[in-house]
Amino acid sequence: MDSGSSLRSAVSPASLITLANLACGVSAMIWASEAQRLGDLSLLEYSGWLIVLATIFDALDGKVARMTRSTSTMGAQLDSLADAVTFGVAPALMVRALVLMEQPIFETRPHPRLLFVAPILFSVCAILRLARFNTETVKEDPNREHGIFVGLPSPAAAGLPTAMLLFYFNVRDPDFFLPFSPEVIDGINEIILRISPFLLIFMAMLMVSRVPYPHFFTWLTRSRNTFRAVAETAIIFGLLLVEPAFSLLCAAVAFVLVPLIRALPGMVREARHKTNP
Repeated sequence: MDSGSSLRSAVSPASLITLANLACGVSAMIWASEAQRLGDLSLLEYSGWLIVLATIFDALDGKVARMTRSTSTMGAQLDSLADAVTFGVAPALMVRALVLMEQPIFETRPHPRLLFVAPILFSVCAILRLARFNTETVKEDPNREHGIFVGLPSPAAAGLPTAMLLFYFNVRDPDFFLPFSPEVIDGINEIILRISPFLLIFMAMLMVSRVPYPHFFTWLTRSRNTFRAVAETAIIFGLLLVEPAFSLLCAAVAFVLVPLIRALPGMVREARHKTNP
């Protein structure tokens, strides 16, 4: 591809959406840094919603590229680079910032090397996951939409810790639909702080695994019974309007765990077959 074609690819509608995804990721990192500098937790919550917005952009860019017939190698590489920053680096830094800022309140005191290693491992595995995807799909038709991914996709891996961070703030809301006592709220927040570094490591392992995961938005918009599609979409968006952070957390947990649970029996049988041929 010549330089003129590359430039046109960079300014296509799909690539501009991809760059918006990248802008959200960089902005989330800036706000996470500012939250630590200023001691303002609200900026950390804004960072979480920026990652949610970036996920929407990530879901749209491929569809727009196929609709406008502007798919290209450069667009695919740009998408991977944006995902590496937005979903591979930003969530890890956000989780680390939350734990560092709130640990004095709950006296959680995680191991300092854990808080150093977990974000790095998450970012490294996200980039490895993206590199593996690029090499395994290099000969595929760029106009074909992917229905199944090998390993947890990086947006989904970023989605669970981000949703947990948002729920950390959401559960404190006086209007939260479950009337928890202050003691229960503190207990939930302490659990989130304690498990967050380990969650980053767990997500890192799933990203480089061979567990098959569906493309959520492809599944949601695939051709099937119209009534069922409309009903499911209405329920999902209705829950998001009532309690968006809690709904995102439930969806993220289900998306991560259900395919893993389904795949475990086959993985165990395969491991037994290899050890006892």
